[in-house]
Amino acid sequence: MMKQAEADSSKKAEAAKAEAETMDSDYEAYKASFFRDDWIAVWSRKHGSFEDTTKLGPMRFTDEPAPRYGALPMSTLQVFSVKVEGIKRKRGLQWPLDVFGIVAMRDSVDFNRNVLSSAAQGTTAKRSPKRNLALEGPTRAVLWMDHLNIEVKLTVKGATQSEDKDLSFLVVPFVCGDATYSRQICRYKTSKLSTLRLTLDHIVRSVEATIFVRVSDGSWPGCFRTQFAAFTTGIHRKGVAGVDHNKILLLDSGSGKVPITGEGEIMLSRRVVSVETTGKLRVCVKASEVSKCVKNDVKDELFFTPKEANRSSGLLDASFCKMEVTVAWSLVSYLG
Repeated sequence: MMKQAEADSSKKAEAAKAEAETMDSDYEAYKASFFRDDWIAVWSRKHGSFEDTTKLGPMRFTDEPAPRYGALPMSTLQVFSVKVEGIKRKRGLQWPLDVFGIVAMRDSVDFNRNVLSSAAQGTTAKRSPKRNLALEGPTRAVLWMDHLNIEVKLTVKGATQSEDKDLSFLVVPFVCGDATYSRQICRYKTSKLSTLRLTLDHIVRSVEATIFVRVSDGSWPGCFRTQFAAFTTGIHRKGVAGVDHNKILLLDSGSGKVPITGEGEIMLSRRVVSVETTGKLRVCVKASEVSKCVKNDVKDELFFTPKEANRSSGLLDASFCKMEVTVAWSLVSYLG
């Protein structure tokens, strides 16, 4: 018994020492660890594991009637980009980075992770915009009420697993107060090895839009790459060198082929956005022919008026094919 007690005491001492070292060397990581422990103590019995993702999907009230109370146009948080703004070269890091990890949000709807980005990120180059992480979420609109946090756990892959380094381990809390107008937010968060820049919008009186794109006429030639993007017209702000910070990148095929199913559906990386009820949703396509000799760009766009339920549709024309864009609308709910 004495030996077991001594062993337990030694483990506690080691844990306390490790916690103190973490607090001294990386205060953001210390706060993230404290957030995790606090969440487990308060919420795990009702909401499961800390790593569990939200069980609620989009389009909750697109086809089903919304409850009389708890579902209405509400304030939401929209994430446009998460960028590795800088790295600590003195810590042994250098561009390009091979990054993997997770970026997620938690609101008070069910307190579980609403994943923005997960799994491997791949190479993050030195030059902008390659330092933007590839985003794939959220899976549903993020409610701006009560508790709201963004979690980041990113790791730089080393030659071996033991050489992996924590690029960023932090939690960014947001104060959820009343607001009468939508506004853009830019947050810089510096941890032990890096600085991240979060570009976001607090959107008031918003509804959820889930976007689908399907080739309805013609076909997509293999020589054309594309970007699909969405914009919410409630906020118009431009960044440095004319970079439009209110662009929500739905798909960027890069140098690869556009992912299309056998039924013609284009597999968007992101499809859920929040739209202010007094604004518009703009959906754009830009296709470029992959050729060093010929520059042949095709562009088209659609505007949608927000609804509280049901669907809207329209056609994008890329000259070589037409695409039906369907937007499923839903009220936002604070009910889990």
